[in-house]
Amino acid sequence: MERYIVLNDVQIPFQDRQALDMVLCFAEDLKPEGGVLNGDITDCYMISDFDKNPLTKEGLKAEIDQSGQLMKRFGRAVKKHRHWICGNHEDRMRRYLWRSAPALVETGITEFEKVFRLADHGFRWTPCGGKIWLGKLLVTHGSIVRKWSAQTAMGHFQKYGCSTLTGHTHRLGSFFHTNITGPYASYENGHLCDVNKIEYCADPDWQQGFSVVDVFDDGLFCLQQIPILVRGSRKVFFYGDAQYSTPLRK
Repeated sequence: MERYIVLNDVQIPFQDRQALDMVLCFAEDLKPEGGVLNGDITDCYMISDFDKNPLTKEGLKAEIDQSGQLMKRFGRAVKKHRHWICGNHEDRMRRYLWRSAPALVETGITEFEKVFRLADHGFRWTPCGGKIWLGKLLVTHGSIVRKWSAQTAMGHFQKYGCSTLTGHTHRLGSFFHTNITGPYASYENGHLCDVNKIEYCADPDWQQGFSVVDVFDDGLFCLQQIPILVRGSRKVFFYGDAQYSTPLRK
């Protein structure tokens, strides 16, 4: 059996620093065999097509530095398998270069995985729209958004015809289905960004969280979604008998 931690939609530099630190502390304690950064780990804010707040001081260099810190710490906690799957926010770099600097693209040095130095931290890059398998569980950032929790998970099952784990919606949700070939489960994996820093959505129907996936030799898997809850002035989550919490917020 191999154990994986999967997280997504951190959206550096708009990450929830305390929640992310709590998850990384958990990873350091758990020491899983694998870790998956399932897209939108960075926001690529300054090269997006959207209007940008002129008061935002953290540009692409800050995103590179902060994602490097995340990979260094997460990578130290993970024993063997380290993956970064491209999300639609990371793909902003490709779209920006194709539009604004096409002559540079053929050099290769402008590719996201090279600019953000994934190989320096032992992370394997999966391009936008790509997927990896954790046993019989397909993991991809996701390309479907539906209104309610679990409906997007159902949509990805309908698209791929197998069990799935996706990000993208910033929601937690699970969908189960059994047919003549057996049982299936598809999941939405929450987010780890700070909703107070996100400019494009007020009072979003989002949930913070991540997943731990145990993968057995025959491909069967057991996935535990871990929601991050609010308890008074702290955030907290539970894993078995262990409890992790953020410092008091003033």
